[in-house]
Amino acid sequence: MIRSVGKALDILELLSANESREVSLTEIASALSMDVGTCANLIKTLRLRGYVDQSAPRSGYRIGYRLYHLSGRTIENDFLTKIARTDIEALGESLNECALLSVIRNDRRIVLMSTTPDREIIVRTTFDKSVYKACTGRMILSCYTQEHLGQFVNRVGLPSGEEWPGVGDSPNPESELMNALVEIKRKGYASDRDSHGIAGFAAPLFKDGHVCGSVGVYLPVERLKDPAIVLERVLSCASDINEKLKKKY
Repeated sequence: MIRSVGKALDILELLSANESREVSLTEIASALSMDVGTCANLIKTLRLRGYVDQSAPRSGYRIGYRLYHLSGRTIENDFLTKIARTDIEALGESLNECALLSVIRNDRRIVLMSTTPDREIIVRTTFDKSVYKACTGRMILSCYTQEHLGQFVNRVGLPSGEEWPGVGDSPNPESELMNALVEIKRKGYASDRDSHGIAGFAAPLFKDGHVCGSVGVYLPVERLKDPAIVLERVLSCASDINEKLKKKY
């Protein structure tokens, strides 16, 4: 057996056994009788591949989104999924369109859960997507602090024209990106119509005063008869979830 592979699997098994909480680096290394430096390097690789998550710098670790995606499961134990599930399901049902709950993990827009409308033609959004390309990702990004946003851009780079038309392909994409994000934050929602004929709407979610995710709806443009109704329901859903977040956390 290749030792490094075995140790990486040990880490994943330990985190899986403690799925409901974050586990510190020290605790992981101690429980597995592993050198802290070796453990940190293995976790770094697993994080880069999305198999381990860390909610904030110097916080503990937990099972990453890719393991849920591989198994076809939603991230049931994510605190946001637990709180928002009934509201997201109600939103999807009220519009009979795809409603989703999204976060940014490892610099990617990740769908924690989504609904499937009772339609012949439905929108299926990608589980793992560029933050810049997703309406729900742009919404979250617009609520980052300047420091957090600067760090994100340093890691990921500026958007391409394919990821964000009108921003990434502009003469000054950095300036256009900042202007676009400021405008989204000012409005309190994000909206988009892509080249494939899909319309998207998103509103932000906050925990302890910091953005923690977004509520979104995607539907074919041909079914978008009244954008104001869709937007009002997305904003109302986000407001209801934010009230729950205030009470529980």
